Amino acid sequence: MASMLILFLAAASAPQFETFNAPGYSAPVCGAWYKPGEAASAMPLGGLGTGFIDFTAAATFGDNTIKNNWLKPLPASRSSYLSVNAAGKNINLRPNPENPRAMRYWGHYPAADVDFGGTFENVRVHLRAFAPVIPHDADTSGLPVALFRFRISNEGKKDAPVEVGMQWENSRDASLESTSNGQGPQIADSVVSISDGLMTVSPHGSVAIAARADADDWTIQAVRTQGTLTTATAKKTLAPGESSIVTLALSWNFPEWISSDGERLRHNYAAKYPDAGAVMAATLPHAKQLEGRVIAWQEKIYSSNVPGLLKDAVINSLYILPRNSWWIDDGRFFQSESFTGCPITETFVCRFNGSFPLALMWPELEKATMQAVAAAQAETGEIPFGFGSPAGSRSPYFHVQHPIVSSEFVLLCWRNYQLTRDASFLMYDPVKKALRYAMTLDKDGDGLVNEDPGSEKGFPANQYYDIWPWWGTSAYTSSIWLAALRAGEETAKLQGDQPFAEELRGWFDRGRASFEEKLWTGDARARYYRLYNDPAGKRKSDTLLANGLCGQWFAYAAGLGELLPKDRIDSHISAVLRFNATATEYGTVNGVTPDGKPDVTFPDHSAVLTIGETWNFCAMAAFAGRTDEAVALFDKSYANILLNQRTPWNIPWSLDPKSGAIKWGINYYSNPCVWTLFQALAPEAYVALSSAGVPPA
Repeated sequence: MASMLILFLAAASAPQFETFNAPGYSAPVCGAWYKPGEAASAMPLGGLGTGFIDFTAAATFGDNTIKNNWLKPLPASRSSYLSVNAAGKNINLRPNPENPRAMRYWGHYPAADVDFGGTFENVRVHLRAFAPVIPHDADTSGLPVALFRFRISNEGKKDAPVEVGMQWENSRDASLESTSNGQGPQIADSVVSISDGLMTVSPHGSVAIAARADADDWTIQAVRTQGTLTTATAKKTLAPGESSIVTLALSWNFPEWISSDGERLRHNYAAKYPDAGAVMAATLPHAKQLEGRVIAWQEKIYSSNVPGLLKDAVINSLYILPRNSWWIDDGRFFQSESFTGCPITETFVCRFNGSFPLALMWPELEKATMQAVAAAQAETGEIPFGFGSPAGSRSPYFHVQHPIVSSEFVLLCWRNYQLTRDASFLMYDPVKKALRYAMTLDKDGDGLVNEDPGSEKGFPANQYYDIWPWWGTSAYTSSIWLAALRAGEETAKLQGDQPFAEELRGWFDRGRASFEEKLWTGDARARYYRLYNDPAGKRKSDTLLANGLCGQWFAYAAGLGELLPKDRIDSHISAVLRFNATATEYGTVNGVTPDGKPDVTFPDHSAVLTIGETWNFCAMAAFAGRTDEAVALFDKSYANILLNQRTPWNIPWSLDPKSGAIKWGINYYSNPCVWTLFQALAPEAYVALSSAGVPPA
């Protein structure tokens, strides 16, 4: 009986998905409210290539990478925290505090709201912490700053003195400063005054804190407590019924670091802002406007006609940008596969999945990345797999997952053109060379790129599931190639290269016929495309891969239509829903055999649930008209992440299909592919987030 009561209380206290009104939003929003300590991940406050400071569900500062410590996030000092004093009660929001249970936290990147509930008698306190990440304004989105907007109301009948503050200690890590920045011995920091605050200056950079109110009747003070410990406070006495808003801010500026292959790099923001004080001056006076601009783009998603869980996933998927991105002053923009999970710079097979929101909302940065990739293309036409590990910037490497990388480059160029209608995104010469290279990978002359595992045992597997080898012709790789042929054909037509367009059409027709012949099962139990078929090696797998028609997913998202017969696409979708989606409560198991059991031949890839692959399948099903089934599958997948695992700001590569818990990888580049499901369900809202749909500064 006692155990049943415990289970009931645990369920009753679990976070729930809710629809509600939020300050500044004209339409209802939605999400999960976490109590202090409930969330198992923290939302990063930071922008494009700036580094980040984690802001936890307890409203405390967590790990950060503001000093370019990309591979080793460090915890904020226990002396760094926000504080609130109202109605005679003072709360210091330290790491691991005993915070009042009345507090609750809603994250919607780049913002997090903290409702203090009834913590302060007769005084309501609401905090919105945010970074100014705004579509189609890359410069503002790349500012290294976090803003904390306190809305305070006196609901009592007496005057209420209130005070909010921020304390920050610019703590040192000797090994970090001597290696990551390539500097010599430490020199003592200094603290200098800036408008509305203080700036701590070290040999490698600076941090600033400041406070400013929307009205003039607040008392603002900034003091150096001791050493590099600084405090900014704002005080006011609220009359009965009075409300007011005050903003605290934290900015940083650590201009340079050295990549793991020895290149000295400099932040894009450092080209315009010499120190953290200059960043503060450019942002804090405009906090109200910046908050409004964040609200404006998020409202386009919240007001769309898609399920609430998808709205939350789309918005929060952008958290990956401060976690894993660099923006260098020479224009290059790079993302890591996962700085702290699988650190490789611009793993192309991950950007194939995860670059959709970047291309949609910051197309100039998407172009910068693609130009860097094209510049590194080999003479053979092969596109590089990445730019180095663990944090390389100039070490492209090849012959890794090569059966798909060059095809995917072609597809991203076409997608980028479709989004922008800017012909410079087509990159025709590199595209043509990439297609010519991929043609050399057709070893049996059937019009399809062949698998090329690294040994007879299969390792490395040289495709996205890199420890699950396939042979001969696979549905995954070949469908990507078919999509690339169609994209190349359309690109050649736009460039007036009719002979190459006709050649690609010939390849496509031949390849599609081979795809049907080699991969369609026609099984009476379930009609679908098998995993692979290698007639020369007498190897064949009838395993059903959840995202086996990956190329068809991308073809739909890039406006290329159906690559395969529509009835067979529909039959394949039905088989995945019947087998892969029923093999777990949390999405789809990657591989399922014809008898309905998970394929355990290479269990860390074949028998797990890969989140991005589930979401790609959902998008493909939605594009194909299977909307209700796609939404139901997505909802159970994301509800597990948001409400059961409580890791919306740490989404990995794979989950355990039995428990729904993280299996492998963290903070994965691939997962913003969820934007394609949003595109499938709400194409007008998707387009509204293009340059034509976002209000100017």
